[in-house]
Amino acid sequence: MFEAHIYTEAANPDAGLHQRSVKPNTPANCWHTIYQCNVRYWMAEGKRQTRPTLFLYIEYCNKDNSHGYKLIEIPQTSLTVEDAQRIISQALLSPQLDPIKTEQWCKTL
Repeated sequence: MFEAHIYTEAANPDAGLHQRSVKPNTPANCWHTIYQCNVRYWMAEGKRQTRPTLFLYIEYCNKDNSHGYKLIEIPQTSLTVEDAQRIISQALLSPQLDPIKTEQWCKTL
């Protein structure tokens, strides 16, 4: 007999109480719903005209094997992983983005 156990944060009753924040300067992958591939992202803290700002960078591979990125400025001091993934998955990137090359690149990191 085979018994399967699947552990997820949703099964944890405290999961909703402590949402994870994106750690600055820590790269991660995120599924992009428009391009149907993972993209790489990271965040840096900074200021824009003395106002605390988060700079969210999304990186991908283009059809010509070059890398492109998109910068999204967020006027706040922290961002949950879930919010970052929602923002990233809906962002329009480049028409030159190659989903297959981007996915392969993300798997090698």
